[in-house]
Amino acid sequence: MPASEQQISEAKKVIAYYTLAASSTGAVPVPASSAAIIAENGFMLAHIASKLGQPIEMTDVISALGIAGGLNIVGRNVFIEGAKLLSWGTGSLWAMAGLSALGASTAGLQTYMIGMLAIEIGKNNGQALSAHAASKVRSEAKTSYDAFKTEWKDKKIEKPV
Repeated sequence: MPASEQQISEAKKVIAYYTLAASSTGAVPVPASSAAIIAENGFMLAHIASKLGQPIEMTDVISALGIAGGLNIVGRNVFIEGAKLLSWGTGSLWAMAGLSALGASTAGLQTYMIGMLAIEIGKNNGQALSAHAASKVRSEAKTSYDAFKTEWKDKKIEKPV
């Protein structure tokens, strides 16, 4: 059975919570914080699947990210983690502040994109997305991320159950 508008709305609340959490975690100027973001994304997928009543497999989400998208996420995380490690060695507060901002925005966008892909997989009865459909979701997520942040900025976001 296709997901209802209410279920999709609940799933978007889940994405808002985990996007905020990932942004906060990504802002921490400590090397290896990306591991926590990966764990948060796993919890987010489980919560979205629960809200939509559909199985959502991590492998389907990774596949929907595509090779370029997956490499982009890995590359950004390696760069940010390496830069955090280097900034610790220099003691530069400006470097740490800049890397915190970069880490927060990257983690937030990536989590949002993963969440939106998960919703589309759920709407597709838990089935993997075609390459075209996945590309469309990724593109829409990139362009709608700022509006999503604005929409949820002043709302009280509760931890999903």
